[in-house]
Amino acid sequence: MTSEDVFQGKVAVVTGAAGFIGRAIVMAMTRRGATAEILDRVVADLTLEQVKAQGGQAHAQVCDIASSASVDAAIADILARHGRIDILVNCAGGGQRIGFVETTDEEWFTQINANLSGAFYTMRAALPGMLARKSGAIVNVASISGIIGGLPSKGTQGRSGPAYGAAKAGLIGLTKWAAREFGKHGVRVNAIAPGPVLTSQVMHGYDYGVEDYPIPRMGAPEDMAEAVVYLASPASSYVTGEVIKVTGGVGM
Repeated sequence: MTSEDVFQGKVAVVTGAAGFIGRAIVMAMTRRGATAEILDRVVADLTLEQVKAQGGQAHAQVCDIASSASVDAAIADILARHGRIDILVNCAGGGQRIGFVETTDEEWFTQINANLSGAFYTMRAALPGMLARKSGAIVNVASISGIIGGLPSKGTQGRSGPAYGAAKAGLIGLTKWAAREFGKHGVRVNAIAPGPVLTSQVMHGYDYGVEDYPIPRMGAPEDMAEAVVYLASPASSYVTGEVIKVTGGVGM
């Protein structure tokens, strides 16, 4: 169990925190003392309200993660206000269940940019400060789809599309590359690979057949958040380049 003040005085940047998983990550971190900086392409008012209700500190700004210029400006603003970034969590992303042949160029690059390029942009912008201080933790939210080639669901819903699976596999590769490069400089880089999670997409009808999983239930956003907290905290000080599957046992 991670102590309730483990992130006291830390600045944590979380992308995609207007969504279910990102919001849970922000809540878990601010509850443990972090000041959260939220980057999302939409206004994260609900996340900010919930953080305030639990007595935490957070600030949000609209940022197009798929634009390097937008990311650079947002990170520069955070550094100007705080002087540091201690934790970076790349949670922004998303995908469509489109077949291989049916995937257009536009859809391909939309998903690659949202799930992979955006993480590269934020890491590139945040890393110089972390390296200068010889301290930092980066956690990327990948997916089991990037490991097993798409998570199936029942009926005609199919499985996660090829662009999403490729982007998340690329994010895992990026995580490992950075971990090898920056560990000796005090910066750890890890990832989680969620399985089926109760998010808005799932609530609109996807059935993953979790009754056949070793842990027969859907994952909760809080399950993902606690795994991120572990990887961002000193509890995992000897862990880098790892991908923790948070899946209820699927894909083991």
